[in-house]
Amino acid sequence: MHYRPNTVAKSLATQRRNIKICVILHIQGNLFFDDVVSGVEKAAAEIKDFGIAVTVRRGANFDVECQLRNIDAAVHEGCRAIILVPINDPRITTRLNDLHDTGVPVIFLTSYLEQTACLCHVGCDYYKAGRIAAELFNLVSGGRGRIGIVTPPCTLLGVNLRIQGLRSAIEQEYPGMRLVALSEVPGDEVLAYRYTRDMLLAHPELDCVFYSIGGLSSGLKAIAELDPQHKLRIVSLDMIQPIVDAVKGGMIMATICQEPIAQGYTAIKVAFDYLLAHTEPALKNILIDPSIKIRQSFHETGISGAVLADPDRSVDAASCVPFS
Repeated sequence: MHYRPNTVAKSLATQRRNIKICVILHIQGNLFFDDVVSGVEKAAAEIKDFGIAVTVRRGANFDVECQLRNIDAAVHEGCRAIILVPINDPRITTRLNDLHDTGVPVIFLTSYLEQTACLCHVGCDYYKAGRIAAELFNLVSGGRGRIGIVTPPCTLLGVNLRIQGLRSAIEQEYPGMRLVALSEVPGDEVLAYRYTRDMLLAHPELDCVFYSIGGLSSGLKAIAELDPQHKLRIVSLDMIQPIVDAVKGGMIMATICQEPIAQGYTAIKVAFDYLLAHTEPALKNILIDPSIKIRQSFHETGISGAVLADPDRSVDAASCVPFS
């Protein structure tokens, strides 16, 4: 029933006031992470009566030094837990291992670092997402697809897992397909347009594109300019509005949703349970299954009384389990 006794909440707030959780992102101007933050904010609103404050720090795009400064600032402010979208760099690993030794729990969000101490990782099953993309291309190309990938930098481990998943599916199950080109795009709309356009011009043999920079939309403009007849078979990531529009319009055949709102919400819930109840997560690696949306997913049937989900959001409010 979503009931929470306010008197108990106020009592806990009095006893445990000034508990802080800091969420640190590595990128700005990315619509995917705007949805992650929406999940964080939803959870933060639910726990504020318990005397817990949540702050979000956004770093410069893939800037290791900036992320290190944000970690140090969170520690200086007395944050009791840090939720981090980590950059895959040895300096970050060293700093987080040192932090773990001081008793500050770290929760990885959307990506993780190997050989780095943490309370847990909350993310999508990126490897599975890559394999799903390969199977979709196999179905529409008759097993003969020539694939180009537009992706965030491979310094993110989740990105690597997604690519590994696609490669492994091709090698193991679809030998007639080929991965022809891979373009790494920093978190910038101008570069997303340019790099996507350059890849398509350099590889006219491409007939499949995995547009896996779901938070950036300007690359879609480059595709639309060079492929006005929608001959390319495109699979994208997530549910930002430009991608939803492209799916509805037939430019993108399917988008793989990584449930960013649920990821942000779940990470805060894990920190909440740990700080207030000393409950560690049952799983070290909390993976949210990706889902697939196609044009018919947004088709209004006109059935009387039907309720349509908001296409701008990967998860609606009812999908997030409330705090007890």
